[in-house]
Amino acid sequence: MDADVAVIGVGSMGSSAFWQLASLGANVLGFERYAPGHDKGAGHGETRIFRTAYGEGTEYVPFLQESKQLWRHLETETDTDIYSEIGRINIGEKEALKKDISGAKLYQLPYELLDAKEAAARFPQHRFEENDMIYVDPQAGFVRPELAIQSATQRAIELGAKLYCGVSVTAIEPDDAGVTIYCGEERFRVGHVVVSAGAWASKLLPQLSLPVWVERQILVWYRAKNPDVFSMEKFPIFGRETEGQRWYGFPSLDGHLVKVAFHHGGDEVDPDTIDRTTHKEDIEHLSKFIHKYIPDLDPNAVKAKVCMYTNTPDNHFIIGSVSGMPNVTMLGPMAGHGFKFAPIMGKLAAEVATELTPTMNIDMFRPDRLIRV
Repeated sequence: MDADVAVIGVGSMGSSAFWQLASLGANVLGFERYAPGHDKGAGHGETRIFRTAYGEGTEYVPFLQESKQLWRHLETETDTDIYSEIGRINIGEKEALKKDISGAKLYQLPYELLDAKEAAARFPQHRFEENDMIYVDPQAGFVRPELAIQSATQRAIELGAKLYCGVSVTAIEPDDAGVTIYCGEERFRVGHVVVSAGAWASKLLPQLSLPVWVERQILVWYRAKNPDVFSMEKFPIFGRETEGQRWYGFPSLDGHLVKVAFHHGGDEVDPDTIDRTTHKEDIEHLSKFIHKYIPDLDPNAVKAKVCMYTNTPDNHFIIGSVSGMPNVTMLGPMAGHGFKFAPIMGKLAAEVATELTPTMNIDMFRPDRLIRV
């Protein structure tokens, strides 16, 4: 055997699994087709939202609470500043905020609920509609994704893990005794694999016919006319629904530019042929919203980047063992909202891969709900 466990895809989720496996003392290999923190998948773009109440389902809240502790633990182990807790506002009609409110009440999370007049006084950078309600989450923040991935990966290497960069895994063959990994003409033999290939998961495991699809998303940066009011101290993360479209944004990290993006609404693509060039039509609709609702930003975009969501039919994650496929643990795809959960999901995948009882119940994420081998 070349190792106890291999992690295929050392990105958003895989880097955390890599770190957690090494922390458990496993002999672990990592395979990454690019390099940790690359911009070809879903784990880039300077910032990723972390929030506590969770509109996607109150059942996610305990995972978020555990994830925050692990982000802090990674910061301590690597002496890096990965997570910043600066608060978040969610803007919409009261009906749209019900899940956030119910989650906060269920888990006794602090929050405020403001009307449009109250919010305008506190957050003058935004223009609010008369019927808007604003949910304030003081325990939300953001994670620096590139740094998070690189830090987890480097910590795993310090603990004895071995990483192969620039290596594409072309196939895996699991059997009762282990797994053979093919990288072109080179082969590796390991006891178990964690597949965290994100948008490429269905290509690596074609026999599963995964019912997932990859969505092209655009991240856009706008210049602040008055940079001071968009600082982390004055401009919390926001989420908003406008004309049926969810969009979100962050404060300025460099004192000049503010990142804003749509949540969903992109074209379905193949990750190997995705258009990574951004075009005027990718940005113009978002720029109209900027002009109307955040007028202190110049609506002429300064730069933009392409990333990907890999969606599931029920919008829940995929994590766990697959019936009929021995010695394989799936870690993702994560349905376009997983980055904030990376350390706890990496820990859970590491526990499954090493035959430990998971510290949290992951039945809702089991792969078999979607696939049949």
